[in-house]
Amino acid sequence: MVTVNDVLDGHTGLDLSCLDRLYLPGFVQELQTPGGVVYFLREHLGMPIASPAIFEQIGARFRVGMRRYAGANHIPVVRFRRGDRKVEVMRPHLDQAARRGRSQFSFAKERRRVTRPT
Repeated sequence: MVTVNDVLDGHTGLDLSCLDRLYLPGFVQELQTPGGVVYFLREHLGMPIASPAIFEQIGARFRVGMRRYAGANHIPVVRFRRGDRKVEVMRPHLDQAARRGRSQFSFAKERRRVTRPT
């Protein structure tokens, strides 16, 4: 009987025996309606004006915190640029990480559909 490993042998881009990605989507049901967003921004965060610009500030704070954590713990940070093949960019880092026993953070801007203010 042929196994999945037999079929993929020599055809895989990465062969990892650990978690290779962690997405932090932050899905909150109540934030899927305009009223829920306004409530979150005004009541939970205490903002006088419910502006979508606040979400960029929250995201920027998160990214800065991740970079600080990486720096304090000597974890390399890799940035992907538009058009980069992630496997090719990460391969040298993963090869090096296998020898050191640790990995890295990588950041990429992903396209997402969001509600725009009018």
